[in-house]
Amino acid sequence: MRTTAILLAYAIALAFGTYNTFRPTFDSGFVRVQTERGDGMLNHLILENSWLALTDSDYCGTLATPPFFYPEPYTLLYSENLFGSAPIYWAMRVVTDHEYAYIWWQIVCSALNFVAFAVVGRWLRMPHALALAGAFLWAFAAVHADQIKHSQMIPRFYMPFAAYYAIQLVLEPSAKSLNRLFGSVFLQCLACVYSGWFLVVGLAVFLPALLALRPGSARELRRYAVENKRRVGGVCLLWGFAMLALFGPYIVVNLGVSRTYEDCHGLFPTPAAWFTAPTGSRWYDTLGLVREPAPFECLLFSGFAVYGLMLAASIHLPFLKRVSRPTMWPVAVAGLITAVVWVVLTLATSQTGESFWRVVRLIPGGGAIRVVSRVYVTVYLFGTIGALLWLTMVLERVPGLAGRAVILVPLLTLLVWEQTGFEQHSFERRDFYPYVEQNADTLRGAEVGYVVPRFVDSKEKVSVGAYGEVFAMWVGMRANVPVLNGYSGRWPHEFPSPPTGSLSDKDMQEWLKGKFRGTVRYVDSESPGRFRLIVID
Repeated sequence: MRTTAILLAYAIALAFGTYNTFRPTFDSGFVRVQTERGDGMLNHLILENSWLALTDSDYCGTLATPPFFYPEPYTLLYSENLFGSAPIYWAMRVVTDHEYAYIWWQIVCSALNFVAFAVVGRWLRMPHALALAGAFLWAFAAVHADQIKHSQMIPRFYMPFAAYYAIQLVLEPSAKSLNRLFGSVFLQCLACVYSGWFLVVGLAVFLPALLALRPGSARELRRYAVENKRRVGGVCLLWGFAMLALFGPYIVVNLGVSRTYEDCHGLFPTPAAWFTAPTGSRWYDTLGLVREPAPFECLLFSGFAVYGLMLAASIHLPFLKRVSRPTMWPVAVAGLITAVVWVVLTLATSQTGESFWRVVRLIPGGGAIRVVSRVYVTVYLFGTIGALLWLTMVLERVPGLAGRAVILVPLLTLLVWEQTGFEQHSFERRDFYPYVEQNADTLRGAEVGYVVPRFVDSKEKVSVGAYGEVFAMWVGMRANVPVLNGYSGRWPHEFPSPPTGSLSDKDMQEWLKGKFRGTVRYVDSESPGRFRLIVID
């Protein structure tokens, strides 16, 4: 009976969090898709490209070369590959079309985030109420719900396991823990390079801090490594080769390409960003009176409850007497140290101000990071683990169920309430996909295509720039015709960049000179069913 009640509590929390996070989708009967038409639809295109490359022998693209920026090869390596979560999308594609598959991919990935933290919370011996609270935050906190618009940030379900096996490696050194730690890190990098990089640098602070806080741990770990050097060496070689296989092609294709510090302007986690939540959220108007506005990418606030927990834990933990410190005391402290260190290392005085990021970006892989505010995944992962482990220790000292309920009920009510009240960005599917299909019909059968990167939807909303390019890329993929259009983490070397945003005939001829001979079919969404041909000699 007790087990049934506990499982029911988890199921209710998961169902409520899923509905609250995907309310626009559910309330519209799946008419609306929760993303934006730039990065969000690019991620959908990448997922659909992988499905078509694996299942359609006549498809014009390949796994590594989606059919954009034609004829540039390996264009997938300009951005995320999403392979770590793509099998979920492929499973959806077996039973439904590409539109619904993307929506369900988002929902399932969010649910897996919940399950992952709940499992790890219990492995760390958190009471069910706190494991559930941590899982709810990790899956459905305002900062995570808002980032559904950049759906590459949704699959985070390997990160809690990486943190757990890092803890196990220090508490009880073993090749199994090392293997699973590296495996979790690799899979997270495979799911999303951004969150994978921030996980790795988070662990680079967390592990040394944990070793330093637990006397004798470094010596035990060293002794185990020496006594089991073959097994340890084999694990390191295995995952070293795996990481090389994953990132080697990225390094080769993007050799010499790096973000400058100035490229990150407008994308820093400033003090204002840490206290800005999505429009319409619980504290949005109140805090708006005392802070500067934060950019679209930098809405990092998930309420005062989680900040209050982290602050209370940071103040109280150092005062616990050494003799009364539980096993998880160093884990909690190391988690909070990691969160604080990465807040400090990325905090900028303003969106164009100075920060330690100018130096931190020199860490391998840091040159690929532009949206520095995505450090929130590291801060909330390790900070939440630290705070909830501290609260676990506190509750162990509170006698009786009633006493613990007095603490937990108002705290968890506030925590959940702060994640509600706002509606995530979304748009109606009919304002994108049918326009794609209409123009794909015009492009179908061409050798190569170019689609004017602009369209106007049924609401008279004009999409240009990145939105227009992604639209054009979708037209090419649905027509099964490679296109010159493209939008990604970068552009190919010497690719034309006209001030108007649309390639001229001369731009196309110069780009394709010596690479392609034939005709380019030029399609304009505002002239339905009509096209013209550009001859490339």
